[in-house]
Amino acid sequence: MTEHSSPIAQSAAQTITPDADILILGAGPAGLICALTAARRAKAAKLRREILLVDQDRTPARKLKASGGGRSNCTNLNAAPAHYLSKNPRFTAQALKRYTPAQFLALLQELGLSASEEDQGKMFCDQGAQALAEALEKACRKAGCRFLCGRPVTGLIPPAGHEGAEPGGLYQVETEHGPLYAPRVVLALGSPAWPALGGTDIVARLAGNLGLTHVPARPALTPLVLSGAEAALCRELTGLSINATLSLGPDSACGGASFTDGLLFTHQGLSGPAALRLSSYWRRGEEITINLAPGVDMAALLRQSGRGKALARTILSEFMPRRLAEARLKALPQGMAANVPDKRLAELSRAEMDALTQVVCHWRVTPKATAGMARAEAASGGLDTDAFSAKTMQCKALPGLFAVGEALDVAGDLGGFNLHWAWASGFAAGQAL
Repeated sequence: MTEHSSPIAQSAAQTITPDADILILGAGPAGLICALTAARRAKAAKLRREILLVDQDRTPARKLKASGGGRSNCTNLNAAPAHYLSKNPRFTAQALKRYTPAQFLALLQELGLSASEEDQGKMFCDQGAQALAEALEKACRKAGCRFLCGRPVTGLIPPAGHEGAEPGGLYQVETEHGPLYAPRVVLALGSPAWPALGGTDIVARLAGNLGLTHVPARPALTPLVLSGAEAALCRELTGLSINATLSLGPDSACGGASFTDGLLFTHQGLSGPAALRLSSYWRRGEEITINLAPGVDMAALLRQSGRGKALARTILSEFMPRRLAEARLKALPQGMAANVPDKRLAELSRAEMDALTQVVCHWRVTPKATAGMARAEAASGGLDTDAFSAKTMQCKALPGLFAVGEALDVAGDLGGFNLHWAWASGFAAGQAL
């Protein structure tokens, strides 16, 4: 829909009865919590609010039901702005402060669910992702919210006046099955990540209709694809995992990001938490350094007098699976690879010790690409947060228009941070509606 259609929409807005007081486009985690918050707030204030959630899928919260491999890493106790990527890194601060992990866990308890902590503050729903999604939908329905499923959104026209429009006009939401009208609209349409579960670029297209800036979307939390000899090595090691540190150099586009976490070798390259987390920061052409013995001073270890009789290959196998140790020994410089593995540490020259340290702690690879949106758990980019209130998630130029979750230029780290942003931003908008 183009702005040339606006006069029609303006005329219709004056004569057509709205379909709801609030249209929430997208019945994922951000949309559900927004609807529930708005409905409960209206009830407490004895206000009549017709809230309608519109979703492209036939059932709500399809992505949420698959989150965490079906276990739902539903929040993280360490949720804070430092764990989010955005052009405006402080945008998340107010919402995260006003809706904490403790508040979400209290909601879980109210819904008859519970969560348990795993490593690094990750909280998993004990009853699973399906139960969480169904409980939220049930709570919304009980609060009086209605659902309109199987209704993909195709366009959005603001009320008369477009920029700076007066409150009270109707937004026209175009769908594949006809238009819907409401004075308040919430964009909870997610991102292009995970298209097999409904990820689309509709938010970018709507941004163009509305004259809003959209930061180009990039896959986040997605595997890294290698090529050539590096890819061949990963295929040989497929299924092998190890704790490792993956780092970008200080001159990288994102200023030297580094993560110590699980690393998984796959037939395409690198996956596991460490690779997924780094993928959000990596840019094409940048080199990655892999340390297979994080926390170990390898150079000092090789020089310990008490280990002089140990073979080099034995020492490496203390820190990594034997298959990986053998593969890294083959990466030693020509002339060393044939002899060093079976030498005792006391027999190694300084140059050989340095070479061993390099292949273990400073393994350098340059990915060919990421696995892209098809395997991304999230996407960076989205509606420019400069256009929205950090307190209410309302668009500054278009009163009555809100955006939450991944629709905004906010992407969280692995470990429940993206879901917590959905809860926090949805709650902020719901309190303001």
